[in-house]
Amino acid sequence: MARPSPKIYRTVPLFSMLLLAACATTPPPVDAMRGAESMVQAAKDAQAPIYAPLELGAAEQRLDAAQAMMAAKKYDNAATLASEAEAAAELARAKARLGRLRDAIRRRSADNAHLRKDLLERTTPPPAAPAEPASAPPATDVLLPAPSASAPDATDNGGGR
Repeated sequence: MARPSPKIYRTVPLFSMLLLAACATTPPPVDAMRGAESMVQAAKDAQAPIYAPLELGAAEQRLDAAQAMMAAKKYDNAATLASEAEAAAELARAKARLGRLRDAIRRRSADNAHLRKDLLERTTPPPAAPAEPASAPPATDVLLPAPSASAPDATDNGGGR
């Protein structure tokens, strides 16, 4: 009987390892799913339904798809969709914060305009009523004496220069 070649001894363990690796399944992305769920909830708490409804809707759709992939045991797809849902929820949360800040700026600008108006009303004197001439004696032309020739001129500094 012929003895098997040493190449077979080297290839059998290699093929068995490849077979085991191909049969191995990816573990469920439980942490990724929890992170996506908490981020979607944080976006809702940040008033994303008011300020970023499209982004929040996209995050919820991706989260639903990730949960469907988890149920179908397609864990790689579920992990990818969960990370997409988390990113979309983070965007929704940021846009909601931006919307709240813009509203606060609008309110403060309106308050400032109101305060500015009040300040101008308080500091501007009321318009004066037109003055009616009182029964004053009519103005007369007053003649001043003409300067005399012997008096020194105000511009003359006495030096003749």
